[in-house]
Amino acid sequence: MTIDTIKIFPPIGIARLGNSPPDWPVNREDRGEWFVGPEIPGDHSLPSGRYKDSKFRVKRQAARFRLFAYEAGSTDAKQITLDDADIKWTVELANTKADWYNFGGIEHTNLPLRNPTVTDRASLRITPGPRTLDSTEPFDEHFFERPTKIFNTGAFHGVPVSLGEMQTDADGHLLVLGGFGKSASPHNTPIQHFANNDDWYDDISDGPVNASVRLKGTNAWIQASSAWVICAPPKFAPPIEHIITLYDTLLQVAVDRHMHGVESLLPSEPPSFTNDIYPLLVRAMNMRWVIYAPPNSAAMHPSIQKILPLSGHDDDVRQRIFSKVRDPSLPTAESSGKIQNMPKIWSDVYNRDSTSTAMPPNQALTKIQHHTLEQWKDGIFKDGSSNPQAPETQISPGGLTRAALEACVGGAFFPGIETSYMTRDNYAFVEPFRLDAAQLMPGDLTKQMAIPWQADFFDCGYERPLYWWPAYHPHYVFTPSGSQQPWIRDEDNINKRVDFIARWHKLGFVVQQGDQYVETERNEL
Repeated sequence: MTIDTIKIFPPIGIARLGNSPPDWPVNREDRGEWFVGPEIPGDHSLPSGRYKDSKFRVKRQAARFRLFAYEAGSTDAKQITLDDADIKWTVELANTKADWYNFGGIEHTNLPLRNPTVTDRASLRITPGPRTLDSTEPFDEHFFERPTKIFNTGAFHGVPVSLGEMQTDADGHLLVLGGFGKSASPHNTPIQHFANNDDWYDDISDGPVNASVRLKGTNAWIQASSAWVICAPPKFAPPIEHIITLYDTLLQVAVDRHMHGVESLLPSEPPSFTNDIYPLLVRAMNMRWVIYAPPNSAAMHPSIQKILPLSGHDDDVRQRIFSKVRDPSLPTAESSGKIQNMPKIWSDVYNRDSTSTAMPPNQALTKIQHHTLEQWKDGIFKDGSSNPQAPETQISPGGLTRAALEACVGGAFFPGIETSYMTRDNYAFVEPFRLDAAQLMPGDLTKQMAIPWQADFFDCGYERPLYWWPAYHPHYVFTPSGSQQPWIRDEDNINKRVDFIARWHKLGFVVQQGDQYVETERNEL
């Protein structure tokens, strides 16, 4: 095999915070736990021991990056491990939220800086600098079980802030773990806003992932196409996908910008009910497990329920479902005048007027999603019962990309969960889903996000009549006994943002049990 190119996958990896402590030093009595995020699309398997450790602390989710080699002109990829090459991984994480502008939404961009009176702007940026793991160098096996470097030299106003660590596994794949959900104000400044709070920091971060590879029997080092990692808040309903995922949104970006190679990533023509339409309908159905539903939750989305067992052949029901879906060709702030209130999530333009009786504009599906449903509505689709695509079982470059980004919010970006609308609207890509790292700085994908993250997470559950991101912040949940309860109960004593900062890790995770999704691992708060 004559290797022409080496690429890192996924091109955007997602790590998630947790308050379970590090698993190092080796002799540490109270060692924390973590798990690797999804790597195969649709695989929502529970991590070993579930999402909390033995002391009911939230485990961190690691982002794992792998190397794939390509021959010139070929799309076939060979995974590279330490059996094939020496590998140097370099990662740089940063949190620059406090040095960025206030967030006010996509329609308000000329806002003042956060912490405007601070003249030493560098003191606001948590920038520990790059770290490198070189497979040819030894590591301290008395302190770490595997090669590890820690991002622990950054600070906010002189207060040390750890952004996590990087490790390599036995095959030489990279593992990036983010922070521990730590948020604080050095001067005990009160929380006053859902997104903009001066004198506050958190340990969210993002940055570039690079690798150099020296194949066995050669002397030259090959620079791999870079990737990016986002260390984001937890997802409290891991097996439930948002209606519009970050994969959907960035695929639309690739189409809109005419990126080379995007054609092979699009739904088939005509679309497959099984592969292209059914998953979207299931996402809508699954919202009933994390929002308020009637006692008979099966009554939610009755039209969709009529479709699913029949492989989408009921013409009248298809028409009825599609008529409810918002047209993405409309400007975000406008309505068609029809009852197009699906999906029932807030849009990027959040101009809710509590005195108005008009329906605020909801976020539309992507144009690709909408077109696929429109074809289905018109009867242009493949029978879902014929030639269904078998789910992936093996690691692949495309699968790694989907698995990471389908677990993320693709709208509304107000500001979002993992990243903001700037990733969709402003940043350059060198190919579908792969950011142009040469035009970005560490911290750029998260700098527009809320500070601290818990303030926005607490506020953005349900605001009548629309939801924000119920797969991340459930509104209501079903308990193992079958009763439906608010995710944040009255007895939790979480009635303001600062309470959520102190107790976020005590709330439960929604997991699949049989054909239901129920809340588990809830601490006594």
